[in-house]
Parts: sequence; structure tokens; C-alpha cells
Amino acid sequence: MPNVYFTIVYVVAALAMSACAPVEETSSQGGADEQRDAQTIIQLNRDQQEALLLDKNTAPTEQITLDNYLVIAPGGRVENRSQAIAGVDSLDVNGVEFSQEQVIFYGDTAVLVGKIDIDGTMQPLGAFPPMKFMATYVRTGDGWRALSRSMTPCASIAVERGVC
Repeated sequence: MPNVYFTIVYVVAALAMSACAPVEETSSQGGADEQRDAQTIIQLNRDQQEALLLDKNTAPTEQITLDNYLVIAPGGRVENRSQAIAGVDSLDVNGVEFSQEQVIFYGDTAVLVGKIDIDGTMQPLGAFPPMKFMATYVRTGDGWRALSRSMTPCASIAVERGVC
């Protein structure tokens, strides 16, 4: 029986010590470099989205997205890179506005979140509601490249209450 108690005490002590272990830094960079990278990613995202949505220009999307790029479109459909690019034909957009943009880093991965207001329509869904987006970027030898994007329509009540 003493061995059972010793084992329990040992396991509890090991768990307690691991819980107190130092946490690895979530960013491989700091200060000015991280701020510069954040601004680069924000501008890269804006340029790519404006070209795609306003001008139906797919070249920036083709250039910055990785081959295994995935999108969760506003209607909830999961699309690969080719499908996302082909979907440009369903758009009729007059304006795009970005706000609330934030970038977090973990090593060579960056996640950009923000709000996008699109003045226009997407067939067959109709007018775009206000949306939040999340885009994942990876630092490669060619610079920052897009790995994924998700666009989530804001709930009507969230819009009414001014939280989205």
C-alpha cells in the first residue's frame, strides 16, 4: 500500500512542477521587427482582398496564397485555393472597408483578425453583412504567404448592439 501512496504523491508533485514551468515565448521576434511584420501582413491582406473583391483581379491572390490554401467563405462553404479564386465571378462589389485589425505571432506563423465591411453582393447569398475575418500567414523564403482565411458574418443582434 505505501507504494500506491508514493506513486500518487509523485504524480501530483510532477503535475504541480510542470504547471509552474516557464512558458515558451509566443513570438520569435520582438519590438520593431514584429510591428513591421504586422503592418506588412495587414497591408498584404488589404491589397489582396481589395484587388480580388473590387477589381476581380486574382493575380495577388495567386501570388500570396500557398498551394494548400483554404477558405471558409461567408456562406460557410469550405473552398480550396482554386475554388476561392474561381468564386470571384459571383461578386459584385463597390467598396471595402477594414477595421479592428490585430496580428498575433507564433514563430513564423501570424494570425490576422479584423472586421471587413463589403458594399456589394455575392451570388447566390445576396448583400454582404458586416463580417469578422481571420487569416493565417506563414513566413517563407518568399516572404509572408497566406495559408487560410475564414469570414464569419456578424449576427444581426451583434450588429444592432454595436459589438460587430
